[in-house]
Amino acid sequence: MRSAAELADPLSSVRHRAPALAEAGVDYGLLTDLTGFSVRLVWVLARSLLTREFGVSDITPHRFSTLEVIGRNPGLQQSQLAAALALTRPATTLAIDFWERRGCVERRKIAGDRRSFGVYPTIQGERELARLRKSVRKADAALTAGLSEAESQELRRLLRKIHK
Repeated sequence: MRSAAELADPLSSVRHRAPALAEAGVDYGLLTDLTGFSVRLVWVLARSLLTREFGVSDITPHRFSTLEVIGRNPGLQQSQLAAALALTRPATTLAIDFWERRGCVERRKIAGDRRSFGVYPTIQGERELARLRKSVRKADAALTAGLSEAESQELRRLLRKIHK
């Protein structure tokens, strides 16, 4: 059950993770005018919300993103997965290994290419992904609770203009 504070402010349990700039007693100078700095503070809050929703777990946003893309693109090669998520090959390998150890993904050789393999979700992986998606949606809803649906859509639209 949510506390009165969480009902009033869905970010109340994680706000301590990012400085309240107006109340910090610190002159941030140019930083408060920088989009990247604001995005970084929002990311801190978003990651904290995800951690809260995932509970005591070693699942990170990076690992969730990896499983999500594999789930939506069965058979993707590791290099394609790395490019899709802007990750290094070693980071991608570690994420695949993480999910493979948990029985959520499997590597399969690609016919005609002995050096390449595709990554596929398992039945267990599909179940885990469905469970995690609920947590991610809940965390994202808490993150944007202070925005209207139109504002949330506009924010995502503007951010996509930057990262295309």
